[in-house]
Amino acid sequence: MKNLWARTELCNIAISALFVEFGTGMLMVLIPLYIRVLPAVTVTSLAIKSALVFSVFGLFAAASYPVMGRLSDRLDSRKPFVLAGFAGFAVLAVACAEVDTFEQLLIVRALQGIMVGVMVPAILAMLTNISTQDSRGQSIGIYSTIRSIGPAAGPAAGGIVAGALGYGAGFYACAALGLISLFLVNRIVKETHESRTQETRDGGTDRTSNGELKLFVYATFTTMLAIMIVATLLPVYEVQMNASVGGLGVSLSAYFSARLLFQTPIGILSDRIGKRRMVAAGLFITAVMLLGMAHVTSVIQLFALMFVAGITSAAVNVPALASGADLASPGMIGQQMSLFPMASAIGMVIGPLLGGLFATQFGFASPFYICAGLMVAVGVLIIRQR
Repeated sequence: MKNLWARTELCNIAISALFVEFGTGMLMVLIPLYIRVLPAVTVTSLAIKSALVFSVFGLFAAASYPVMGRLSDRLDSRKPFVLAGFAGFAVLAVACAEVDTFEQLLIVRALQGIMVGVMVPAILAMLTNISTQDSRGQSIGIYSTIRSIGPAAGPAAGGIVAGALGYGAGFYACAALGLISLFLVNRIVKETHESRTQETRDGGTDRTSNGELKLFVYATFTTMLAIMIVATLLPVYEVQMNASVGGLGVSLSAYFSARLLFQTPIGILSDRIGKRRMVAAGLFITAVMLLGMAHVTSVIQLFALMFVAGITSAAVNVPALASGADLASPGMIGQQMSLFPMASAIGMVIGPLLGGLFATQFGFASPFYICAGLMVAVGVLIIRQR
């Protein structure tokens, strides 16, 4: 009965978040394209300003995650944070449609980053509270799969709506999706409270478990770093391989599609064979895929490597997040689980800088080797932890 309740609550949370995630996916294509119609934006400054709106979002989200996670721990209340985040998403989507200058858009993006920082740690804490250690991989996998449908389909929907009805309609559609999530959370998602008798680990000190948790956070960081390096260097692939934009887009989609398809099976498998082993194996294989991406000569090769890397990155992220939930200390679940989305946000900021700078200064392959080396190092440390 308890397992049935937990699975129902898990699906309620995931389905509620799906609509906001769909809106977030729409914003990924709407925001950079919308910059073009704002005053005083030239073609030469377009790329810089597009990078700024994403970097500002990531920076403010990364700064907000631990603060909001700690606050939700102190209050031992998660649902109000989720409601506030979804409401903020809806309001700020409308604000995007009303801005007149790039500077105003930048402020809105910073506020959107803060709203993400409000809701994500609370959601992760709720998932931790309703799941058990022996099924956490499966729970995280199911949640990740459902919520990933939004980012996967959102960009296409955003482009279609904006193309047919204009950017304003696209932003208002995002706001409507936010309101749907808000309504669903209010109606079908129940508040969770931390049990002070939560299962604890056998042996080990708080310092040891905290260090182990950070290793899984570093693993999450490296997978985001890797995909951002690849995305940043797509124009170089285009020149070196004389590849089409469509072919490169399909290759990038292969990565996200593979992650979407394999997150739940990998979560179930990690519960059976061990989360730590799964994370380490995912890191090692992803590192090999990265080295291959540094030397591909055709789009077909890149597509194949990206698809496999999508599977192996899921093998890192899902069990890493589940392991973080296992290791989180009572009274600090929101704060410690917030480290995972914070690591991803930092990877989104550092990845383009690392890829662009090192590829320019030290050769195209250098950022791939650096990231692969980091993955191997973290994987070795995770294996040696116990």
